[in-house]
Amino acid sequence: MSRPYAQLGIIVAAGGSSSRFGKDNKLLQDLQGLPLFCHCLRNIFSTGIPEASLLVVPEGSQSNFQRLLHANLPLQASQIQVIAGGATRTASVLAGLQALPESCCYVAILDAARPLSSSDLLLRCLASAREFGSGVAAHRLTDTIKQADADGKVLCTLDRNTLWATETPQVFQRDLLQKAYRHSQLAERTVTDDAQLLEEAGFPIHLSENLNPNPKITFHKDLQIMTGNFPDTFIPES
Repeated sequence: MSRPYAQLGIIVAAGGSSSRFGKDNKLLQDLQGLPLFCHCLRNIFSTGIPEASLLVVPEGSQSNFQRLLHANLPLQASQIQVIAGGATRTASVLAGLQALPESCCYVAILDAARPLSSSDLLLRCLASAREFGSGVAAHRLTDTIKQADADGKVLCTLDRNTLWATETPQVFQRDLLQKAYRHSQLAERTVTDDAQLLEEAGFPIHLSENLNPNPKITFHKDLQIMTGNFPDTFIPES
């Protein structure tokens, strides 16, 4: 039997405060009949079962997320462990990394707020990680990008042909990710994604180009836009 996710541990980051979204937790909002956080999990499990799957949530909310998993994804719920995260996203991912079994030689990190992340994209990132040590979903920037000072005065125009915006999934060889986290703790650095951790620790990062929509729900208007444009029947790529 084919095991496309062999040796892969998945960490789904769902521990944010949703401060930019509003007073409610964005991940619990309904999108096409499912809580937002359930979509990326459903997409992943459409192709296979990972070695381990962790949903990292805010401290004290584990039972609520577990209840929603069983209510909305009953077939997958038994395969997903819900654990408490830390005060920051980096701390939450580290908590997940430490909880993965040793059989997970590769680690995929996903944003729970990206409901269109597909299993096809995850598999391509995993293939890159198997070959190069990392596979980071990213798309090319098409807008003209200006760098400006605090007053809005343009300093320069950047060459968009060299610019990419990273997304998730981000997949890494586990030992490289662990070394990068140790390096960041020693340097006391705050980063905005896990690829930056490896980059600053001196490890090369390989991008996996994504040509399909993979937006992250950050503001309330993002959810409204997504609701209006979400396919009536969403079939994840495989």
